Amino acid sequence: MLKTSTIQDLLKIKSKFVDKNTIFKSFFVAVRLIVPIFILVIVLQSCSEWNPENEKVVARVGDHYLYVSDIENDLKDFKNSSDSIFRTRNYVDAWAKNQLLVQSATRNLTDDELQGLEDLIDQYRIELYSNAYIQSVVNTTLDTLVSTQEIDSFLFANKGVFKLNAPLYKTRFIQLPPDNVDQNEIQRSFQRFNQDDREFLDSLSFQYNNYLLSDQVWLNQRDLTSEVGFLNQENSDKYLKKSQFFRVEDSLGVYLLYIDEILKKGETPPRIILESTIKNIIRNQRKLKFTKQFEKDIIQDAIKSKTYENY
Repeated sequence: MLKTSTIQDLLKIKSKFVDKNTIFKSFFVAVRLIVPIFILVIVLQSCSEWNPENEKVVARVGDHYLYVSDIENDLKDFKNSSDSIFRTRNYVDAWAKNQLLVQSATRNLTDDELQGLEDLIDQYRIELYSNAYIQSVVNTTLDTLVSTQEIDSFLFANKGVFKLNAPLYKTRFIQLPPDNVDQNEIQRSFQRFNQDDREFLDSLSFQYNNYLLSDQVWLNQRDLTSEVGFLNQENSDKYLKKSQFFRVEDSLGVYLLYIDEILKKGETPPRIILESTIKNIIRNQRKLKFTKQFEKDIIQDAIKSKTYENY
């Protein structure tokens, strides 16, 4: 912007007597000089702050800009202001690093190397779109329900496939506080364990420190020792015996333990453990079969509609 002194210089008249017309002419000359310069300054300043989305620029690397919205979209939740500053700075630095690396790569890699990367990017883009579309069709078309008959058939056809790597135990246990007043009744019901006993034990579960009374749960030795306080690697051989009841007391409480069944290493796991895995295998087999057929159909449909022609 022109300073006041400049205007004054333009208006200076050497003569002692100044003609009014001369003054006005000089003034308008100055205005014509000042206004374009003033407008240019405003435009340049606006351009420096302008971006396609009319947003504030956070950082720049070459011709690439990072905007406030880019950060807000990726960093939405902050614990406090210091966390916000820290994460924002890390985000900006990471963005700048990646931009600098990419720009350096485009300058320093050979044309063949760059073309190879572009080919990989194009192939990856094709795979992303293709896989996303196929997955969308699978999700809306493929039946995910697996019947009991399918599971049984799979198990029969693959008897030798599933083997235990370690023993499994079907067990029940209760840990009681040392001063529990219902210990004797609880122990009788725990040992007998008929339907009435189960209901009785379940009704008192709020008194237990820990318990497992389901006859459908199988545990390996590591899980069992972590659940039952007195069990450890040293005494597991003593207590992990089939069809035997144990009552153990220590400073932490009273433990009731009964091992109902044991499956040894190398034996076939129980159906209840395999069921989830088998369902996933069957679903994946369906998906693979469906995908192969879908890919064939899409080619055939394109040929029929003349969208695809092979010359």
